[in-house]
Amino acid sequence: MGALRCLIDAMVFDEIVAEPDMTATVDRLTSARRLELLAAAVAIEQIAATPEVAHRKALQRVRVLVAPPPDPDDAPTSVLLAVLAASSGVGFDDALIATTAALQQVPLVTEDRALRDAVGRELPGVPLWRWSEDLRPRILTLAAERPVPPRYR
Repeated sequence: MGALRCLIDAMVFDEIVAEPDMTATVDRLTSARRLELLAAAVAIEQIAATPEVAHRKALQRVRVLVAPPPDPDDAPTSVLLAVLAASSGVGFDDALIATTAALQQVPLVTEDRALRDAVGRELPGVPLWRWSEDLRPRILTLAAERPVPPRYR
């Protein structure tokens, strides 16, 4: 069975670090290749811009694979980016995140209502997940199925 794969937006990083032990659980599952959390390059830039140092460092400890950005020279991609970015409440960064999920063919995990609405309308083939209802339970199930021993330093 392959790894659980999805793309998370910057808000989901906050959800992960808000729970005690969740960062460590994600780290163990990604190390064991049972979980692949993808992030768009723009989400990594947003996290790097977090002003509070301790919070920024906590967010940066969430282990993700950085997905390549969409090719702006690809005509269908640039049209999709423009359509998403023109949606009410959706900026260009959000459009990049959604388009990255579509190109990677993975669920998009976001709590952003405007982005969820736009993706549901413009990218109906992209599964939309929420942290608490979708990704978190899947992570906990993975961790319980075959617990990964903690890494010792």
